[in-house]
Amino acid sequence: MKNIKKILTTGLLCSSFVFSTPILAKESVSVATVNGHSISKEVLDGYLEIVNRSRGDKVPAATALDDLIVTQLAYQQAKKDGIQDREHIKRNIEEATKKIILNAWMNDKKDDLKISDKEIKTAYEEAMKGQETQEFKARHILVKKEKEAKKIIESLTAGGDFEKLAKEKSTGPSGPKGGDLGWFTARTMVPAFAKAITEMKKGAISTAPVKTTFGWHVIKLEDTRKAKLPSMKSLEAQLKRGIEQDKLLEFIDSLKESADIKITLPEEVKTEEKKEKSDTERLELKSSKP
Repeated sequence: MKNIKKILTTGLLCSSFVFSTPILAKESVSVATVNGHSISKEVLDGYLEIVNRSRGDKVPAATALDDLIVTQLAYQQAKKDGIQDREHIKRNIEEATKKIILNAWMNDKKDDLKISDKEIKTAYEEAMKGQETQEFKARHILVKKEKEAKKIIESLTAGGDFEKLAKEKSTGPSGPKGGDLGWFTARTMVPAFAKAITEMKKGAISTAPVKTTFGWHVIKLEDTRKAKLPSMKSLEAQLKRGIEQDKLLEFIDSLKESADIKITLPEEVKTEEKKEKSDTERLELKSSKP
């Protein structure tokens, strides 16, 4: 019963490690054999590392080894019972084998790829094109009605203190801080607010209330600065992964061009899929219009 409990509590973790472990070199040290099957010290050490990390405490090596032995016994019995001969198990094994081979192949291909500094620089520059280059520092007063917002603008024009009015009148969460929004980019704000802020001059107060889904805003632009973009070095690993993916896809496309591919998908299915895609595109186009 003790061993059965171990299978239920740790067997999945154990089996996922044991049966995904590659064949070891001849000089590997054996720490146990189960009906002739050797369990190496490398497998035990690797399993201990996983278990200790997942449980947060140190598991004795003897306990971990017993887990490995129990799992191996269960696996051997499953094979004796012919589990591997079931059709759905065969299909699962085939799919798992494909994934293992494909992952290994992709890793090999990535190792073979030569990525130059120029390619990384080009990818970085391309990525930065979509980044905003300006940041804004502003305050705002948010109220529910346009009439109230206009009265606030009149008070400010007459020399009223923006921070004081924000604390008294604003219904937004920044009200207690005098309406201070800190530094932000236009993209982080709702469109109407973003449009208004980008058209204002430093030190100016909006001459008309700005309407958004939150209510009516009176805005004061306090300052602007050049946005600090992430450095190429900080994005290097991410950029490399993107270049690797692009090159792998290019290679796959070249395989596709030279391959003998015959499509046997029924024509009516392809026609229906095209119609669905067309309907989706029309819907997206319609929703993107102002």
